[in-house]
Amino acid sequence: MSKGRRGFNALRDGPPVVWLAATLVVVIAHDAVPVPRWLMIHLLLLGAVSHSVVVWSQHFSDALLRTAPPRHRAQQVWPRLLLLNVGALLVVVGVVSHTWAMTVIGTAAVITAAAAHAVLLVAQLRRSLPARFSATVRFYVAAAILLTVGAGVGAALARGVSGPLQERLHLAHLALNVLGWIGLTVLGTLVTFWPTVLGTRIDQASATLAVRALPVLVAGVGLIALGAAADQRWWVTAGLTVYVAGVAMAARGLVVHARSRPPSTYASMSIGVGLIWWAVCLVIIAIGSVTAPTWEGLAATLDYVAPFLAAGFAAQVLLGALSFLVPTVLGGGPARSRVSHREFNKGAAIRVVVINAGLLVCAFPVSALVRVIASVFVLAAFAAFLVLLVRATRAWLRSRPSAA
Repeated sequence: MSKGRRGFNALRDGPPVVWLAATLVVVIAHDAVPVPRWLMIHLLLLGAVSHSVVVWSQHFSDALLRTAPPRHRAQQVWPRLLLLNVGALLVVVGVVSHTWAMTVIGTAAVITAAAAHAVLLVAQLRRSLPARFSATVRFYVAAAILLTVGAGVGAALARGVSGPLQERLHLAHLALNVLGWIGLTVLGTLVTFWPTVLGTRIDQASATLAVRALPVLVAGVGLIALGAAADQRWWVTAGLTVYVAGVAMAARGLVVHARSRPPSTYASMSIGVGLIWWAVCLVIIAIGSVTAPTWEGLAATLDYVAPFLAAGFAAQVLLGALSFLVPTVLGGGPARSRVSHREFNKGAAIRVVVINAGLLVCAFPVSALVRVIASVFVLAAFAAFLVLLVRATRAWLRSRPSAA
């Protein structure tokens, strides 16, 4: 990364913190806010995760393709981030206040940001020289295209539909946005990022297989969404089967690298466990698509796995990735990066165990009191990331060489 992009940047680094803090507030005060479940999931996924997807997919595209000076790139990225964050905010406010016009405007802004992201990445691919892992940028392009459709489906859901159509649109929305927008970005990034986090060499055969999984994954998402739209349950089942097969292709390299160098930092442990939650949720949804007799039954399965996709998969992968990336982009040399890395790794194993043990307890039919206690521990362990983010930044600032 070039020097011009080192250090703290308010538009790049600030919004995820705000979205995550807002998510924690809603979790704590969920009885006092409207549509708390929808709000928690969308503050996290549409807010914090989507912002991070745009920022870091552009970051990795620049690194893989080795194109564009920092100033030129900033002129393209900041409008996308502004559109995305303003759009997400309008969608949240519109849904909470039942203001359909605001929701539509916000959705249009999100779609525009995603479309611009895809177009600019394609242009960057075309003008770049052949690079070893440039094909992984296509994951980001496909993910952004799927978001443009998924966001529109979300707006239709916010308009208000009922019966089987609601369940079908809900499934299409989840497939396009979670399996497509977030899932493809995660898999594409981990081709090179996972071995970097583990501190091991990239297995070329596994990386090639992961790249070949992209059309399989896109076909799976498309079948699920089309099956839901066309009221064809067997299409959905086939799509989930294809998608799981694509994930298995891409995951081969992740397993190979983890065997070579087992996860030992918070970043690697959090990402690794998050991927396990994702795989388990995919299997549960696939089983539900076969066993549920109606769309309502499948919708009940989706409602069950949604919190675990959000907290178990998306949140853990996001916080794990940021725990590694923030010290890297702050810069200042290896010594200063190690200072901030140490802060993020404090209590790493305990935090990972608490989060996942708490989520595991909530996955079973336990009493309300046990669920509340487990949720409090999970929330505290997640909130520790924000505290450690502040501590890491302060430690980085204090480690600056003093002026002569």
